Amino acid sequence: MKNLLHSLTMVLFSLLVSSCGKTTTISSNMELTGKWQLESIVQEEDTIRKPGPAKGQLDVSLNFKDKGELEGTSSTNYITGFYETAQQNTIQLGGGGTERAETSWGNLFVNALPNVNVYDLKSNRLILFYENNNQLIFSRVQ
Repeated sequence: MKNLLHSLTMVLFSLLVSSCGKTTTISSNMELTGKWQLESIVQEEDTIRKPGPAKGQLDVSLNFKDKGELEGTSSTNYITGFYETAQQNTIQLGGGGTERAETSWGNLFVNALPNVNVYDLKSNRLILFYENNNQLIFSRVQ
């Protein structure tokens, strides 16, 4: 009975270790860590560029922090939440904030964010992909 229990424990341990190989979730990604400012949005092959500064408006940004914490700003509001990355550049973002008095630029960002599922990171440029290859394109701030 003791050998059977030991064998069963070893099989379960082996299954656990081998099943984590391709789907291991990473709570945060050091390359992503830092603040990113939204520069443009690509929707259905149209590129929408960041509008010029306006009084009382914030830069649209995301701040990826350690341990999967996420902070950000839309055009007029603050966002808090989490992020989680996995292999093959998949990403999940969650959280929220108010949507009061958003500009059209802020609304594009806020509405796209929950649908982001893949990212591409090269040097100081981050692209978050959502819905049929639409893109949120960021540049690194810090």
